[in-house]
Formats: sequence, structure tokens, C-alpha cells
Amino acid sequence: MNGMSRDELLALLPAYALGALDPDELAAVESWLPTDAEARALLAQYQAVADRLYALAPLQPAPPHLEADLRRRLAAERASSGRGLGASRAGRRGRVWLAAAAVLIVVLGVAVLLRLLGDSGSPAVDPGAVYATIAAQADARRFAIEAGEEQANLRGELIVTASGDRAVIRVEQLPALPADQTFQLWLLDIEGTLRSGGIFRAQGEATHIIVPLERPFSAYQRFGVSIEPAGGSPYADRPSGPVLFRVYVNS
Repeated sequence: MNGMSRDELLALLPAYALGALDPDELAAVESWLPTDAEARALLAQYQAVADRLYALAPLQPAPPHLEADLRRRLAAERASSGRGLGASRAGRRGRVWLAAAAVLIVVLGVAVLLRLLGDSGSPAVDPGAVYATIAAQADARRFAIEAGEEQANLRGELIVTASGDRAVIRVEQLPALPADQTFQLWLLDIEGTLRSGGIFRAQGEATHIIVPLERPFSAYQRFGVSIEPAGGSPYADRPSGPVLFRVYVNS
């Protein structure tokens, strides 16, 4: 098992479900999983929890300073973990959980973590319920998604309130992704600035994505979704993977 005990490998499963392992740890876990049915069942539970976390709140990227601070701490843990055999196990464990925390904050945003920790009294937002509420409004505006050539089976729409203060994308038939990939929402404004709207995973037959509007709806020209590594695109201003679909709202 690549020099790691079963207990150590089991301890890596939560971070594996979040896509937070380094290449060596990832290789160790993936070479071991086919040999351990109990571990695979446990991993399925972790992945189900991770998928549920993605849907707890509107997608919001974490403040840049918070992400940078977590990455600095992760780098420090990696450096300290190599200072002797006695510290390596503790270093690895600390590295795994710090990586998991970093991914959670980047993926879910501060608001979700506050809910998980009990610091917020507000209930979790259900994107599907927000979609239904807007869809019931007679003056809601609708925009069809335009799928890429290789995703012709995708169907969906973006729906927005008449005032332009809330918008939700509903999409069907998103492709299944492995644990080390995720979907990422992008917002392009009329000035040509592209920014991330957060990452998410598919949620059954239809996936609902709350669009985090920081400006009036009229200030945007299109939205899109790409396939990215588990933590999102390595670029802050553009996708690194293929774009599945776009929604044009202002030409």
C-alpha cells in the first residue's frame, strides 16, 4: 500500500472525496481502493456528504485573502511534515484536514461554513426552491442554454426575476464526473470581465445553480459552465477545461 497503513489510507478518504490530496496520496488511495470493499463503501458516504454540501447555499467564491492564507498554512504544513519520521504521520494528517478545509472554503464560501459550524441562524438555501419561486412569477424572464457540440443532449434555461436581483440556471443531463473534477460557473459582464461564480456538482436529473449576481442583471452579457479540477480552475479569470454550455442574456 505504497508504504502507508490502512488506517492512514482511511484517514485520507474525506480529502479524497473533496479532491484535496496531493499526487502521491491520490495515487496511493486509488491503487488501494479496488482491494478494499469496506473503504469503497465508506468513500461513497463521504462523496454523498460532499455532494450535499455543494447544494447548501448559493455559490460564492471565498475572499481572496482567506484562500491565500489557507494556502500559506497548507504550504507550511507540507514543509514541516518532512522534518523527521516521528512528525511525518501527524504532518500528513494535518495536511489532509487543512487541505479539506481549504477546499471547503473555496468551494462552498464562508456563508456555508458558518452554517455548518452553527454560527448562522438562517436556513440553507434550496436552489430548486428558488427556481420554482421565480418560475411562478408571471413577469419572470427566461433564457435558453446553448450547449456545446459534444453536449447536444443538455437541456435547460436561466430564469431571472423581473427586477433582475435573482437568477437561477436549471440544467438536465449534466455528464457524470469523477471525484477529481467538478463543474464551475462563470459570469461575463458587459465590460468583458470574466469571473467565477463558484463550483458545484450535478444533483440528480436536474441541477439548479443560483447565479451570484454582484451587479444588476443588465450588467452581464452571458453565463457559462465548464468542467474543471476538483478545486476549480487554476486561473481566476478563465476556465481551464471545456465549456459545456453558455447562456446569452445581452448581445
